[in-house]
Amino acid sequence: MAQEEARGGTETDTAAPARAATAVPRFTAVAGPGAGRAFAMVSTLGTVGRHPTNDLVLPDPRVSGVHLELRRAGDRVHVKDAGSTNGTWIGPHRVSEIQLAPGGEVTVGSTLLRLDRDDAAIPAKQSVGDSFGDLVGGSAAMRELFATLERIAPKDLTVLLQGETGTGKEEIARAVHSRSPRTRAPFVVIDATALPESLSESLLFGHERGAFTGADQRRAGLFEAADGGTIFLDEVGELAGSLQAKFLRVLERHEVTRLGASTPVKVDVRVIAATHRDLRHEVEAGRFREDLFFRLVQVRIAVPPLRDRPDDVPVLCGKLLAQIAGGGAALSIDPDALEHLRSRAWPGNVRELRNVLARAAALVTDGVIRRADVAGEGDGFRGTRDERFALDLSGAFADAKDRAIARFESAYLGAIMRRCRGNLTLAAREADVARHHLRDLLKKRGLYGLSWIDPDPDSEAP
Repeated sequence: MAQEEARGGTETDTAAPARAATAVPRFTAVAGPGAGRAFAMVSTLGTVGRHPTNDLVLPDPRVSGVHLELRRAGDRVHVKDAGSTNGTWIGPHRVSEIQLAPGGEVTVGSTLLRLDRDDAAIPAKQSVGDSFGDLVGGSAAMRELFATLERIAPKDLTVLLQGETGTGKEEIARAVHSRSPRTRAPFVVIDATALPESLSESLLFGHERGAFTGADQRRAGLFEAADGGTIFLDEVGELAGSLQAKFLRVLERHEVTRLGASTPVKVDVRVIAATHRDLRHEVEAGRFREDLFFRLVQVRIAVPPLRDRPDDVPVLCGKLLAQIAGGGAALSIDPDALEHLRSRAWPGNVRELRNVLARAAALVTDGVIRRADVAGEGDGFRGTRDERFALDLSGAFADAKDRAIARFESAYLGAIMRRCRGNLTLAAREADVARHHLRDLLKKRGLYGLSWIDPDPDSEAP
C-alpha cells in the first residue's frame, strides 16, 4: 500500500532477514492487549495508538486513537503523549514527554511497551539529495521525507500532509505537482478556513444561472478549474460536515454537480490535502468523516517541525537569505547568530525563521547578520507547545483536571529548574518543597536528568 511507504515504521511479527548497518529502536508490547505486537522504528517519526493507521496498532480500549508520537534519535526514542485520555506512564508517574533508551518501558492504557534494539531492521531509505523543489534539509527526517516524495510524486495518489503551521506544506504540494505528469495543468489552492459558509459549495463545485439570488450566469467551481491538474486543499480538517460528504463524492466518483444542476460534470484532479491537526483525533471525536479520512490517506506524510531538526537551520538560513537579497548585495550570518537561531523553538517554523531573517536583514548595514540583530527573536514563545495553547477542557472533569495539573507542573518545574540552572537543592529551596519531593515531581513529569543550562546565558529566565 502507498500509505505504508510514508509511515514511520513497519509492524512485524518476525525480524527482517537483512542486517542493518545501524541498530534501530524496536517497540514491543510485552504485556496487556496485543502482547507480542512490535514494530521496528526504521523511520525518524512514528505513532502508537488504537487507530489502524498507526505504526504500532494496539487493540487496547484504554489506548487513544493516537496515543504516542515518536521521534527517533539514534537508538533512543523521544516519546510524547499525543493528548491521550488515560495518559502515558513510567511506573507510577504520568509523563508528557520523555526520552527512552534501550531497555526502557512505558505504559499506555493497559499495555506495557518495552524499547529494545533491532539489529536486523533496515533503516528507511533516505534521498541522496538535500532538497525537493523549494524545500531544503539535510537531516535524517527531511531526507526520508524527500525520498517518499520522490516515489509518490509521479503516481496519481491522494496525499494527506500533516504538520504545524509554517512547515512548508504548500511548498511540498507544489513540488509534488511539478514532478508529476500533471505539471503543465493548473495547480489550484483552496484554503478551507477562508471559504465563506454561504458560498462555499458554489465556489468549490460551481453553480447554474438562477441557482440562488445573484447567480446571473453559470460559473464553474474550483474543481472544474483544476481539471487535469492538482488541487491543494489546505486545512481540510476545517471543512463543514455537509461539504465533507460532497468532497468525498468528488474523490470517489471524479465528478461534481453544480448548484442548480441535475447532471454531474466529470473532473480529473489529483487532491493533496493538508492540516495542522491529526485528523485521527478529529475522527475519534466525530468531527471528521472516517470514510473521507481513509480516502485521503492513500499516502499520509508527517512534516517535521523545525525545532526537531535544528541541524537544518544553517542550510535554511543560506537559502532564505539568498531569497531575501534577491538581486541585491549578498547577505550572510555569523556563526554566533546562527547558533542562537539553532537553539530557538520556532513555533512558527520556517515561516517564522524567514520573518526573523528578513527583519534582521533590513537593519544591517554591512550585509552581515550578527547575534545582536536576532537577539530575543522567538523568546516570547519559550515553553512547550502545550504551554502556548489553551487548556484541553474536553471529557470528564477528573480527566481535564489531571491534564491541567500535569501541564502546570511541567511548566512550573521547567521554569524553576532553568532559573536555578539545574541546581536541585537551590530549586527546592526556591519552590519551598523538600528536595526529594522535587526530584520525584521531576521524574513524574519526565524532566529528571535533563540539562537546564540555558544556551543563552544572557537571556532572562522564562
